[in-house]
Amino acid sequence: MTLIGVLGAGTMGAGIGQLVAAHGCNVVLSDVNDQIVRQAIEGIGQRLGRLVAKGSMTSENRDQVLKRLQPATGSESFAKCALVIEAVAERVDVKAQVFESVRTKVSPQTIFASNTSSLSITKIGQAIGEGRRLVGMHFFNPAPLMPLVEIIAGTESDPAAVDKVAAYAKEWGKTVVRAIDRPGFIVNRIARGFYLESLRMLGEGIAGVAEIDRSLREAGGFRLGPFELMDLIGIDINYGVSVSVWEQLDQPARLKPHPLQAELCQRGQLGRKTKRGFYVYQGEEALPAIELEQKPFQIPKPVQEALAPFVARAAENAAPPLDSYIFARVLVTIINEAMFAFAEGVASKEDIDTALRLGTNYPRGPMQWAEQIGLDRCVTLLRALNSTVDDGRFIPAELLERR
Repeated sequence: MTLIGVLGAGTMGAGIGQLVAAHGCNVVLSDVNDQIVRQAIEGIGQRLGRLVAKGSMTSENRDQVLKRLQPATGSESFAKCALVIEAVAERVDVKAQVFESVRTKVSPQTIFASNTSSLSITKIGQAIGEGRRLVGMHFFNPAPLMPLVEIIAGTESDPAAVDKVAAYAKEWGKTVVRAIDRPGFIVNRIARGFYLESLRMLGEGIAGVAEIDRSLREAGGFRLGPFELMDLIGIDINYGVSVSVWEQLDQPARLKPHPLQAELCQRGQLGRKTKRGFYVYQGEEALPAIELEQKPFQIPKPVQEALAPFVARAAENAAPPLDSYIFARVLVTIINEAMFAFAEGVASKEDIDTALRLGTNYPRGPMQWAEQIGLDRCVTLLRALNSTVDDGRFIPAELLERR
């Protein structure tokens, strides 16, 4: 039976371990101390117990899954692993350190996979001197439930290792998309506008937290609004990814992180996990926790003229003018970033659309949405929006202009 190693037994590591064990592989799980690993396995047992209580898993099956999970007793526990996946803090030095702890104990044929959400696979591979056998394997949280895995090839990754890691993900029931080693890969690069442009509108006093979330849900058909989703992900995690992608892409204005997120992180106001983020989670109903002054706002005339034809083809439902503006301003930035990423060869159109539908639950992929709206309408709206700002962040991607 295949043995898979997981370095890190936090939320993601435990979720990956549960997924892999549920699909018939033995798993060796490690962390900085044995107690964290024991707690992780106990947590997996509790989650599986709830599935048994619901009738979606038998108690025998639960017991078999738990038997496949083995706490590491030392680096030698990884000696027979076919694949070792790290799921630790988003720092190249930390990831390199955990790989180094097992590197000399495993077989030369063992593949290493990093669950990083935005860091360079090439740099991690170089840090451990194992660029050929390191592959990016980005799961989404919760790993047992989310259907998507991004497979990322570093510049030194052996194509056979990349193919093997993709095959493992498919065996574990995941839909695989492939990306090259660019900051944020597919989802965490292209989805930035969903959060950042919403934060900017909040900061500009155009609308409040609940109003922006409602606009994106009702006009756009998004399952969750941006502030609801940031609270679910964790504001610290979302902000960290924004900073990472922005810095690695040479700090373009369109991807600049918003200071409000940094402020909330400093306060420890991180979302659902701290019971307070953009919303307060105390009673049955979540209430906005951020109250910024709302200012009189009139949609600029050039934007008004570009808005109607864009929204007519983009919106899921008819919406008032301000809701339409909020939705269109967010969506067109997502589409624009998808065009930047596609032009750089990050992924195919099909994989970009699949990744955003499955990784973030968007109702459509951005490339499909752009074709539905019309590329000319996207460019017209971007130009109109760009005339209202002084940082050039709405300049259309060259590919979008050309097409």
